[in-house]
Formats: sequence, C-alpha cells, structure tokens
Amino acid sequence: MTPLFQSLRWRIQAWHALLLLLVIVVAVVPSWHFARESLLRQIDDDLERMERELVRTIMKDLEARRGEPSAPLPLEEFVRLLQSGEVAPPASLLESFRGTGPGTAYFSIRDLDGTVLIESENAPADMVFVPVSDSEVSESSRSIDRRRELARTLSLGLKIAIGRDITPELESLRSMAAIHAGIGFSVWIAGLLGGWWLSGRAIRPIATISRTASRIAEGDLSERIDPRAMDTELAQLSRVLNDTFDRLETAFQRQRQFTADASHELRTPIAALLSETQRLLRRERAGEEYREGLETCGEIGVRMKGLVESLLLLARQEEGPSPGQDSACEVSEVIRAVAREASPLAEARGRTLTLELSESRVHGSDESIAILMRNLIGNAIDHGGDTVVRCRAVDDEVWVKVEDCGPGIPEDDLPRLFDRFFRVDPARTGGSGHSGLGLAIAKTIVENLHGSLKASNREGGGAVFELRLRRIQ
Repeated sequence: MTPLFQSLRWRIQAWHALLLLLVIVVAVVPSWHFARESLLRQIDDDLERMERELVRTIMKDLEARRGEPSAPLPLEEFVRLLQSGEVAPPASLLESFRGTGPGTAYFSIRDLDGTVLIESENAPADMVFVPVSDSEVSESSRSIDRRRELARTLSLGLKIAIGRDITPELESLRSMAAIHAGIGFSVWIAGLLGGWWLSGRAIRPIATISRTASRIAEGDLSERIDPRAMDTELAQLSRVLNDTFDRLETAFQRQRQFTADASHELRTPIAALLSETQRLLRRERAGEEYREGLETCGEIGVRMKGLVESLLLLARQEEGPSPGQDSACEVSEVIRAVAREASPLAEARGRTLTLELSESRVHGSDESIAILMRNLIGNAIDHGGDTVVRCRAVDDEVWVKVEDCGPGIPEDDLPRLFDRFFRVDPARTGGSGHSGLGLAIAKTIVENLHGSLKASNREGGGAVFELRLRRIQ
C-alpha cells in the first residue's frame, strides 16, 4: 500500500486544498474588511452630523436666550462664551445623551488645556482628544474598545469629542464574519469533496493500467487495457502501452517458439550422437570401426555446430537492426563477392551461376547484405539448379531477383517458406540436411532494412526470390 504522503491522489488533494483555501481567503477577507471600513465610515458620518447638530442646538439655545434669534452668533463669540461658563446646554439636549447601553451617544467640549466646558453625564473618562496643531482644525476618528469617537480641535481654543457605543454594529460585523466564514468553509469542504472525486476519477485509469501491467508481469500476456472509458491523454497512453504489450507478447511467443524449435532440431542429432557413442562403447571393437564411429560423430557435431551458429545469427537479427544498418552498401559488389564464394559449390554441382548487375546503393551494412545474398544464392544453387541473379535500380528502390531452374516450390508451401525450420518436400530439398533457418534469417534481415522479400514460381519452372530495398540516390 502506498504511504499517505507518497500517494499521487493525496498530493493532488493537498495542493487543491491549499490553493482553494488561498482563493477563499483572498475572496472573503477583503470583502469583510471592505464591509467593516464602510460601516465605520458610516458611523463617522453619523458622529459628524451629531457633532454639527450638537453645536447648532447649543448656539440656537444661546441665541434664543440672548433675545437675538435672527442674528447668527459668531464662532469666536461662541467659543468665548463657552470658556466663560455662560453657556448651559438645554435639558432636551442632555436627555438625548444619557445612559451607557448599546448604541448610546456621549460628548465632551473642553478648553485647550483640558478643562471641561460642557460634557454629557455618560462621557467616559478615557476619551481621547486631538492635540493642538498649527492648522485651524485638527480631527481624527478612532475605535476604543466597543466605542467609536470623533475628535476635533479648533485653533480658536476648543476641543470637541463625540462618540457612541457601537456594540450593535460590532455584533453585525461578527455575524457577517461568521456568515462569510461559514460560506467559505462550506465552499472549501465542497471543493475538497469535488476535488477528491475528480482526483479519484483521474487516478482510477492509472490504477487500472497498473493492475493490468501487474497481471502481464505475472505471466498473463493476453491482458490488455481498455482505453474506451479513459480521458484522451490516458487513452492515448493506453493505446501505446497496448501496442507495447502486443510486441512483448509477440516477442515472448517468438522466443518460446524459437526455444521449442531449437530443442526439436537439436534433439535428433544429439540422440544420434549418444546412440553412436553408446554403440561404440558397448564392446571392444577394431580400430577401423572406432574410426568410422568417430567420423560419424564428427559429422553430427558439424551439423550441430552449423545449426547453433544459424540460431545465434537469427537471434542477433531478431534483436533489431545491427550497427551500420544506416550506412551505404553497393549491392552489386556484394553480390559479386558472394558469387565468387558460391562458384565452387555451383561447379561441384554442375550448375551455372549468371550475374546481370547494375550499380545500386542501398541502406545497410555490407555484412548484412552478404548474409542475405549467401542464403538466397546458396538456396537456389542447392535446390534449384542453374541460377541467375539480377540487380537493377527502379525509382527509389533496388530490385534484386534470384531465379533458378529447379522444380519450384509447392504452392501450399509458399506461405510458410520463410518460417523457421520449415523445409519443403524432399523433391526440392534433396535431403541436403539444411537446418531450415536460411530463409528465416534472410527475411529477418530484410525486415530490419525496411525492405520486402517474396517468393514465387516461374511459369517455365523454377523459383524466383524477389528482393526490394531502399535505394540511395
């Protein structure tokens, strides 16, 4: 089982949770802060109106008592009267500034030295006033515990502070914060659940791929991934993996068949070798009998050696293109060299080997092309009689034909001609004792060179092997 913090799903979920939480905080906190600042500005505006109304009410009451209701009282005169103690606020005004409950207001008007001129009875002792400055009017607003105050200092010699309890507004802010937090938390939880579901949906195909790969690793090579229920990217990956598994199964089957065929082919000569040695050791024999037996064992050993070398060559070719496969090779020169090697065999069999060649270069190494041509020409000489090899360039390909005058190939045998260890009927093989790997090796080399090789029968008799390779212009 994958450890928690090494699980891809948990890592995705953790990053999703952090990013979602960050988005929610960025969205909620500024919103709550804006609402709080807007509410405080509204309270400050209310306090400023209350201050103007307070001063206006005191001045009107003072003007009425002086008997000059139509003449506005100058501010300097009003300040002087306040400082002289001749101003008393009306009772109705003081009645509105009473009590200490939620939402109640208070005020205090003082001299520059802090002497109280007029003050409501509910004014707290910790009121904060603005210090005297060079400007005509200095003001500030601030929150103190559960109160909000607006303080103003006039250069004429007056300090005014008015405030009120803002418990209802604070409770409203707390309720708003709780609502915002609840909504944010709900969105976060919903996002986490949705992210967990989505990540599980995204990871599920990977788990399916992993289980399928595990079953294949355990030996069930027929298992495949179904890409139909997956997203586009994972479906593409599944198809690629299925192609890989197909090639893997093909390779295993080829290897299994190769092993079975090799075991089958080696079983007969090994059995013959053991039988001959047991026959020789069964009793004492004359020297000539031992010589004949050893010669028989040597012939069997030579055939086994040739078979093993052919098997190794085929195995190397089936591993893929060998180094130098992309180099240039002059086919006509290689065919001439192979023909010189095969001429003694043709002469010994009383057969002719004719070449009709034109210069043609292909992609491939000289060694691979030589092995290919040795198998094709040697097969024609061994089984087909007089042989003609033609080579010419046709467009972007090089065509090589190896024709013989033998009995041809039975039509039923043509589809299996390039199979490993396959031999046609004795009329064509002539009991030559070949391993049946030569044409399989030739076919594998051609496939590595991205060419084509096919066999057919001539109308007048004999077999034709037609080879096509990529031409170098």
